[in-house]
Amino acid sequence: MPTDLVLRAGAAWTGTGAPVIDRAELHVEAGRIAWIGRQGERPAPEGAGVIDLGAQWLLPGFVDAHLHLWGLDLSEPSALWNWPQAYRAARAVADLGALLAGGITAVRCCGGPLGPSLARAVREGMVAGPRIVAAGEFICSRAGTWDHAQWPQRWVEGLGIYADGPEECRRRVRERVRQGADFIKIGGSVGEHADTIRPWGDDPAQLRLSYSDEEVRTVVEEAGRNGLRVATHAIGEAAVAQAVAAGVHSVEHGHGAAEETVRRMAGEGTWLVPTLALPALRAERAPPAVAAGWQRHRDVQRRSLELAMRHGVRIAAGTDFVGPPFTPLGPDAVEMELLAAAGMAPEEVLLAGTANGAAVLGLADQAGTLAPGRCADIVAVPGDPRRDIALVRRVSFVMAAGTVVLDRPEMPSGPTPPTLTRR
Repeated sequence: MPTDLVLRAGAAWTGTGAPVIDRAELHVEAGRIAWIGRQGERPAPEGAGVIDLGAQWLLPGFVDAHLHLWGLDLSEPSALWNWPQAYRAARAVADLGALLAGGITAVRCCGGPLGPSLARAVREGMVAGPRIVAAGEFICSRAGTWDHAQWPQRWVEGLGIYADGPEECRRRVRERVRQGADFIKIGGSVGEHADTIRPWGDDPAQLRLSYSDEEVRTVVEEAGRNGLRVATHAIGEAAVAQAVAAGVHSVEHGHGAAEETVRRMAGEGTWLVPTLALPALRAERAPPAVAAGWQRHRDVQRRSLELAMRHGVRIAAGTDFVGPPFTPLGPDAVEMELLAAAGMAPEEVLLAGTANGAAVLGLADQAGTLAPGRCADIVAVPGDPRRDIALVRRVSFVMAAGTVVLDRPEMPSGPTPPTLTRR
């Protein structure tokens, strides 16, 4: 296929704040958008190939701002420590293909050892996949966020995630820099969705801090010195408030924060990635006793998201997906559907899944919008997703960095997604 292409479609939503373009035409040259406007306004470049998508709508490629490229099947509880890492890497490559097929053209891998190497492989053209911004392995205190009691202690020690005290935190950040991390991911709160061991359990209002204020400030300082941003797993008021005060770039999950902390998030420009999809799917599909714990988090998520929207917190869509059967990578449009179900305006939902996600990834000047100079990351859906957000699930065309990776007849819609509890 020619490297220079012309796309024609019924309309284009650009994500730039400009009005929708009817009878849209978009020119792609050397993997980037050279021009976008109405059909007939500009002649097609000589020798360019033409793809006519009929009445389809063009959108920027979707961005998942929070997932994990672990190459796992969650029906195998011990796979995380028993499956060889090379096998998991091969599975993760298959996940990358599924992500592209779902219209996901950029992702942020928020913790895991495979991320930086997968990002390099995609960047060098060795495998097909969305652009990856990767944290590398988590940074976590002992008895902290990801030091799960049910995981084998020797295996956890071998991950290299532990950091206790400011100097260990600083050293771990430097290790991640050496390993090629694009940002730093730390665990700020302790408590699990099904934690029956520790006294604070899985109540979002009871989760305790994983790190001291000084430790978090040290991570932010050392990351900043190396040109990296920090994302913090933070659930509950204490952890969210601590993260915002320390100057982290993004709060992951973030439910349970007090209104004053939410106001401060908005004022500081701290990003929120609420990750509605994982608890929703778990609450729907897990055994009843486990599902009840996830539903408790969903109820708090709903109230917290309403606060965040009311106060103008910047929000990006991220699924927290890891692997089948509960959270298969690929059909990640469910996060946008859940944001809409929670009351977010359609235009804001689309921004959360495109331009806002690109901004969180540090790619605002490259992805997330249909504009001249941006990477040609483009999807097509069969209609106006502002009127029916479920259309983002029905992707029939995907272009990533100017290469067509999917071009097929309109796909039927998937099963009805779970929706946030309304009370």
